[in-house]
Amino acid sequence: MFRQKPFALLMAALSFLIFIVFSQQVTADMFAWFKKKELQLSPKVTGQILLNGQPVQGITVLRDLNYGDELYTDKEITDQEGHFSFPPKTIKIKDSMFDTDVKHSLYVERQSEVIKFFGISSLNTLDFNSFNVLLKHMTCELTHPDYGLDLKPDPSQPGVYLGAISKCSFADESVVTNKEKME
Repeated sequence: MFRQKPFALLMAALSFLIFIVFSQQVTADMFAWFKKKELQLSPKVTGQILLNGQPVQGITVLRDLNYGDELYTDKEITDQEGHFSFPPKTIKIKDSMFDTDVKHSLYVERQSEVIKFFGISSLNTLDFNSFNVLLKHMTCELTHPDYGLDLKPDPSQPGVYLGAISKCSFADESVVTNKEKME
């Protein structure tokens, strides 16, 4: 009888340790969505604005980035050759079990008119290789019609379709699978 008590105590202690270890892991996983993580809303964007084939100097270029209800806006003024540039934009977000709409839009303000020349949206992220490649250098002719662009899917995110609307041509269009004039 004496030999059974140490064994029973050992089993009780071992069971208690296993319970503590697994309950800590479950607790850590259960509250992981409270932790903040970094999310890329935009890669570095560089481009040139043209009007009737000529560079537009001194025009205001706006970048609107939406993450759900949050809006981040940047402004740049084109140089004498119509060039503009925006730095990458990363935010910290809480992980969520719900999908969040993410949008990236580029506009110019010309006199009293606002002209959208690029737009794309997705759920939860826009950190896709095809999107990053596309925005490395764009040439945007304000008189061009809008084109619908289908982008190559990202192997790291299967099943996610990316489509954009743009008045631009891109230095590297190898990531564009289809380009159609919008009616």
